[in-house]
Amino acid sequence: MRLRTMSVAGSFATAAAAMLFAAGPASAGTDVYVDTTDPWNAAAAGFASDGEVFTVCDNRSDGLRAGGHIGWTDSSASHWVPLEDTNGAGNSCARKDLSIGEGIKVTVEICVKDGADGDPKYCATKSGKA
Repeated sequence: MRLRTMSVAGSFATAAAAMLFAAGPASAGTDVYVDTTDPWNAAAAGFASDGEVFTVCDNRSDGLRAGGHIGWTDSSASHWVPLEDTNGAGNSCARKDLSIGEGIKVTVEICVKDGADGDPKYCATKSGKA
């Protein structure tokens, strides 16, 4: 009986060691969604980690333009990519497909501004992971 108990204990120890050294699942990314800080949420930006898609949307017909950025740092450089929704509210959002390495932290910023050269206002940022 003692031999059987030791054999079972040895099997459990072997299984536990195998689980410790086995490769874990791939790191899942974190999607990001952020609204501007104005009371009407005039603009929003999003990042979908599955496919690395950055989106900027103008949500309000107020004469302001939605402008966003997404930033990250990888082994080659720091990146700060702009994107604007210039076709007005209620139309399609601006979209950009990116190539960001898995597990890299991304920061998404959204603002509104008056025209292409206006000063950004009601800005908000949020972070996620590719």
